[in-house]
Amino acid sequence: MKHAPGILSLLVVTVGITCHCAAREADGTLGLIRYPHNGRPIMITPVGTFEVILKEEAHLTLSGAGGTTDLEVAWSPLPGGLKHGLCHAIAPLSPGAHALHAETEGGGDTNIRSVYVLEAFPENYRVAHITDLHIGRSPGADPDSGTVREAIETVNTADAAFALITGDVTDQGEPAQFASFLELLDRCSAPTYVVAGNHDRKDNHYEAFFGPSTYTFTFGSDGYLAFDTKDFLIADEMGVQNGLLHLYRRQLRASRWSIGFTHRYDVSMGMRVQLSLFVDDPLDYLVYGHYHREPGEGDGIPWGNTRHIMTPAAVEGKMRFLLVDAEGVKALETISSAPELDSP
Repeated sequence: MKHAPGILSLLVVTVGITCHCAAREADGTLGLIRYPHNGRPIMITPVGTFEVILKEEAHLTLSGAGGTTDLEVAWSPLPGGLKHGLCHAIAPLSPGAHALHAETEGGGDTNIRSVYVLEAFPENYRVAHITDLHIGRSPGADPDSGTVREAIETVNTADAAFALITGDVTDQGEPAQFASFLELLDRCSAPTYVVAGNHDRKDNHYEAFFGPSTYTFTFGSDGYLAFDTKDFLIADEMGVQNGLLHLYRRQLRASRWSIGFTHRYDVSMGMRVQLSLFVDDPLDYLVYGHYHREPGEGDGIPWGNTRHIMTPAAVEGKMRFLLVDAEGVKALETISSAPELDSP
């Protein structure tokens, strides 16, 4: 399903940032609303439809700068007892960021920065790539430290369409570190799409805060495919993610550009995934981090023609922007401050 984007200047948060006890569960983990959320939002036009996943059916509303709007929802069951809803607003939605609110007899749940309403598809746009924040690493890698805060502030001044945040968002995968990351995430004015890194893999804490790390979304005519490197092993078995990646890759086949984003790439990783994404039906681009440095001569994907973009670590004050247009995806120079950037 395509989520329609729009004018980049409208990507301003119009919903007040509230304490996480009022959104999600009290500890920051996902509650009644499983999707969308601030780590995997939805982008639609003022009259667009979108999908939700909840633990149970609920009355849904969207709240933004233009007020609160009721949603009409067609519900259907999902495996595991979850509920899928196909939603549309009873009136055109105002541009900007919206909070999704669900209300049942047993209580409510709100996910801020989960639905962005945009006016039109841009042909050219800018994407922020932030990776390896390592929240919780000593000394001082927390939402108030200069390095990780600066990355978000840079996005906010650059008119970015959205941000890809490719893992190692925490240093030890502890719930308190994920909660601190959520606080940082909600300072971003652009939609933020998150995947897990190897440092985020303690028990199932990542899933409790963000759900599955394998998903897809579209931005205009371009397709984005998120996946998790936790399953990558030499001679890996045909796991759930492998099948999903094959399905999602086929869904994005008609895209102008197909862009994968993940935490890391290594040539020794599972061959089934590499055949699916780089040989049988190759992605145009792969965006990743992990190595805390600029790409070198030996980096890259030796199979097929997928081009790679690797970004140094945000915990060390680095990030970059990608320029997407009719000629492809161009990795701009790594930056460590918030320069003046002209819209593409």
